[in-house]
Amino acid sequence: MRNPLRVLHPRQFRGVRLFLIITVGALIAALAGSALLPAEHRGLVIGLVLAAGLVAGWFWLSGFRPVWTAVAAVLGFLFVVSVLQETGPSLLQLRGGQVEAQTMSLRESDGPADRYHYTVTALSGRAIGGELSLDEQAYRVGESLTVVEEPDGLAHPMLPAEVAEHRQSWLALLVLYLATGLLCFLAGRPRRPKTT
Repeated sequence: MRNPLRVLHPRQFRGVRLFLIITVGALIAALAGSALLPAEHRGLVIGLVLAAGLVAGWFWLSGFRPVWTAVAAVLGFLFVVSVLQETGPSLLQLRGGQVEAQTMSLRESDGPADRYHYTVTALSGRAIGGELSLDEQAYRVGESLTVVEEPDGLAHPMLPAEVAEHRQSWLALLVLYLATGLLCFLAGRPRRPKTT
């Protein structure tokens, strides 16, 4: 008869190491996705995080089940990229409020895709933290618009229609995180000895 408590054996928790690598990567991606970094540097940060994760994973994850590890790593990669993209919209959904604003300055990004970054100020004269980033030059300097802002300036402001597109994204991130954790634990399970 098999022992039902065998699942609780400490060797079963080797997958925590892989889960820890993915979690740290997601936390760094969350910081990069907030207004603490300019929008142009997000790609650089995520590239550095993924490179560091690959190096750490190479040395730290020996002896894991290769198929489960690969599936967990791919799902973990999708989770980290999703966290990077959804941190700002999630903060705006949970804590943001609409405010009438005016564009104060406009700059075009230097990347391969044309992005326009607006500095906006509330009509009361209070500066709004971060930049409004759009794919097209929709507003002129001095033009009025409505934006959703996070009170503490942790997220870049967005148009209300953009925030609505990301509705309930935090719930999808939670499900993806739990699925990644389950796959990490499966990847860390010790292999059964081959019977000959």
